[in-house]
Order: sequence, then structure tokens, then C-alpha cells
Amino acid sequence: MSQLPVTKIHGSRNDILVIEGAPEDRFPGGRLTSAVERLCDRKLGLGSDGVYFVADDGDGTGRAWFFNPDGSAALLCGNGMRGAGRLLLDRYDAEQIVLHTGPYAFTVRDAGLTPHGVRQTAVELPPVDFSPADPIVAGVPSPVVEQALESYHASLPATAVAVPNSHLVSVIDAYDEGDLVKTGLRVADTPEVFPLGANVSFVLPLSADSSEVYAQTYERGAGLTQSCGSGVAASRAVLSRLGRVAPDVPVRVRNPGGVARSWLQERDGRWQPVLEGNATIVYRAEFDPDDLAGDGPLAFTREDDDAEIAAFDALYREHREVLAAAGVNPTI
Repeated sequence: MSQLPVTKIHGSRNDILVIEGAPEDRFPGGRLTSAVERLCDRKLGLGSDGVYFVADDGDGTGRAWFFNPDGSAALLCGNGMRGAGRLLLDRYDAEQIVLHTGPYAFTVRDAGLTPHGVRQTAVELPPVDFSPADPIVAGVPSPVVEQALESYHASLPATAVAVPNSHLVSVIDAYDEGDLVKTGLRVADTPEVFPLGANVSFVLPLSADSSEVYAQTYERGAGLTQSCGSGVAASRAVLSRLGRVAPDVPVRVRNPGGVARSWLQERDGRWQPVLEGNATIVYRAEFDPDDLAGDGPLAFTREDDDAEIAAFDALYREHREVLAAAGVNPTI
């Protein structure tokens, strides 16, 4: 039986499976959704926060498609894009490559190593849109949005932004993970306000000038995850929208799973976010696609990248010590 190669990568412990080829070529005949669900299943599959399919065009460019763990499609996974891009950077020993998703082009650049030896990349995302016409409601803030996001304690002002994924971002004074979950569920349960859903992020400044923040996201189709790359970019853009930090200042954004940097470039009068952080290879594996239809655990072979895992673990331990000192103790 033919074995299908897959690489597990992670950005800030937001782990993504990368499969070469177009999704419909790999899983034709209506098998795609069930295949993604099974692959992402942490008990019966390989386990991940999503799947990137990447078709290499052979000239330093490629096409990419991302799917959430429930099989739904998304325009972008920022953390996954860093890792998927890194694989092509390595293949061509290049300084930058370009991945196309729908109408968008994402430039991924090599960003060197951290002092811990962690490989980093930086991805340029599409310009942010603070008045999206279709993914979520237009106008920021909106009484309807505030009503939909009402927590058990108070209404949370929220900024709507597309990057291009739909996001709602609230800058808070104290972090409560339970409130974030309740808010994310309220958004999911209000299709009349959010017809395509939205990711919800709470952002807690860790420094007086907001040059360092903690951000956690409840993702559409995935719930709480270790990190959300587009959530980092959305949170960074909202900080400048609210006048807390200048657009070109790199902000260190800490998630439960790691730390990234983000800043805004001005292009044609609009803000284009840059997301920089680790792009770590966890392992390379192979499995038989026909086995996805079975009931038991998926059989696969894997080869771990011990050096990359160890380097990130050192960075991660340091990161969690910083969060604990700030009184932030995520449950994931």
C-alpha cells in the first residue's frame, strides 16, 4: 500500500500537520473532511490543531489550503504558515518563498535562530480590515457586538478585524480563561450576528507601554489552542488601532504555547501585519491513507526531530516562567 508522508510542525505549540499536494488530489471523492478530522484526532489519529496542504510550484512559490480540526476550511493559520513556509525555505535553501491561498499571497522569510537554537520564520499577512463587509459585523465597536459578547459580569468592548480570518479582540485589565471560553461559545451560538463565526482574543498588557502582552484566543472550529497566529496579528493591529503602541514597533506577544513578535508595515495606506516566531519540526511520519477509514488508532511510522524539540523546550520553559511571574497561568 502506498504511504503518504506528513510533517508535524508547530508555532508556539500550535501543532499543524503539513501534507504535500492539493487536498482534493490527496483525498478525492468527498473524503477530505473525514480525513482531516481523523488525522487531527489526538486519540485515533496523528493529533493536531489543523492540516495544511501545500502544492509546490517548483519555483519558490506554492499553493496552500488550511483546514481546522473539524474539517472546516480557513483562509489562514498564521502559525502553520510559518511552518509550512519553512519546509519550502529548507527545500530550496532560500531566504524567502511565497505561498498563495485563495486571493492572498503570503511571503515567508527566514528569521534566523534564537539564542536557544530555535528556528524562526516571519510571514507577511494581508492588510488588516477593521470594517469587514462579510466575515463579521461592520463597525467597531458595535452595540450588537457588545451585546453578543456580554459576559456573566460585564459587557466587553470588542474590535472587529479581518486578517483575513475573522477576529474579535478585547483588551482587558485582568485575565479570566473561563470568561474567554464563555465569550467564544456565545459568538459560536450567535449566527445571526456572526454568520461565518469569529475567533475571539483577550489581550492583557504585560508592560506599561504595551510592548509586551499576553494574548489567548478561542478559535472558531478548534476552541482554546496553545496559540493562534492570526490572533497574534489581529491583537497586534488592535493595539495600534486603540493608540496603545505605534504601528512599526515590534510587540512581543505571549500565548500559552510560546512567544512571537508582530508589527505593522504600511502598504498603500493600510497596515500589513508581520508575524515572526518559531517554526519547529516535531517529526516526519508516513501512513496509509486507506487506514483512515478504520475504527482503531491510525498506524504510522515517525521520526522525531530531537534537536529541534529540545531547543524549543528550553525557550518554552523560560517563557512560562515569565508568564507565571506576571500572574498568568493558562490551563493549556
